[in-house]
Amino acid sequence: MTVDFMEMWKHVVWCSNINLTLVKSGTDDIPDFDLGLRQTLLQPGEKEYFIQLIRDFGREGTICYVNDYFDVEYSVVPIPKEEPYGDFVILGPYRDGYLDQVQLNELMERKAIPRSYVNEMKEYYNAVPILNNMDQWREMCRTMTRVLYQEKMRIREEYVTLTGLISEYQFETAKDVLSFRMIEERYAVEADMLKAISAGNTEEAVKAFNLMGKYKVDNRYKDPVRNLRNRLVIANTVCRKAAEAGGVHPAHIDALSVEMSKRIETISRRQEYDRFIEEILRKYCMLVRNYSLRGCSPVIQKVVNHINLNLTDDLSLKRMAEEYSVNSSYLSTLFKKEMSVTYSDYVNQQRIRQAIKLLNSTNMQIQDVASESGIYDANYFRKLFKKIIGMTPTEYVRQVKSYPKNAGPLN
Repeated sequence: MTVDFMEMWKHVVWCSNINLTLVKSGTDDIPDFDLGLRQTLLQPGEKEYFIQLIRDFGREGTICYVNDYFDVEYSVVPIPKEEPYGDFVILGPYRDGYLDQVQLNELMERKAIPRSYVNEMKEYYNAVPILNNMDQWREMCRTMTRVLYQEKMRIREEYVTLTGLISEYQFETAKDVLSFRMIEERYAVEADMLKAISAGNTEEAVKAFNLMGKYKVDNRYKDPVRNLRNRLVIANTVCRKAAEAGGVHPAHIDALSVEMSKRIETISRRQEYDRFIEEILRKYCMLVRNYSLRGCSPVIQKVVNHINLNLTDDLSLKRMAEEYSVNSSYLSTLFKKEMSVTYSDYVNQQRIRQAIKLLNSTNMQIQDVASESGIYDANYFRKLFKKIIGMTPTEYVRQVKSYPKNAGPLN
């Protein structure tokens, strides 16, 4: 199997939300290596000037760490002449720490950035990724550069700081362009995430969320733990709306939302936040996959929601047909057509799903679990459970106790 080295490198740095930009000679279009900062705020020619500086510093086999005028860093690696990718790779921008408002004000004063651009600069620095372990980052750069050069030469490192006042480079007169563009990008990525949740697509939802990591939002509280919880509250809220747009009944959404809300108040560390935010995405996507009725006819939506919310009631086909004033034969045919499963099989599956939840979360006796799931004959419950799950309720409970994280085949 042939692996494209540059695609692999892009994926490695993407995990840290770092941009990888390839620069090739002979092309007039220079990519926005700096998140579009120079093109948006500065006079024409500033991108070309920076690239020329990089060319002057770059030598084969050398990693150049460039501290830019804007107090962000780039890792620059010239590409061997025999490789087809281009002249050199720019990794960045990135920083080793966040800027609070006081630090931003000091930076703007030190660099002579006009105060009228404070909102623009705030959005820019919110979008610059933060590397918590710079030593680990630079070791990755060394490793990838050695692979790029196939160990043909000793890898060297240089550190370059660009000096000068940013105001010397003449800001464009247009205001708010950068902040507007970055806000638009952030909202576009968020829209992609919500669209993925509405479709129950966990992979795309997580991918979009990871992309959102590069667009940081201002902290609302001085307490860092409260800030983490506040972000989780916001995530829970927007995921709720996405699930509703995905055709899930509010009762199911509310049950999950309440569960997530209670757990949010237990989060106290960044590591817990990172794990829990992904769990929120996965659970809402699963909710959509299990309960979405988008595209179903109104009568089927009503019948399915009635089943799911009243599992212990009489759910016979005849009873449902009477409840919603339709012919039972017609309801049976329509149900199979729209749900891709027979009416009776769906009811049984939902009741066994409920039984699994109870077996996973309580110490109830088997016969009580059966009753709480709407099946009042314990023997029939055991037979149905084994038919759907592949093991008896007792065997399932034994397995759950052996493997506490087992979520069950239908969860």
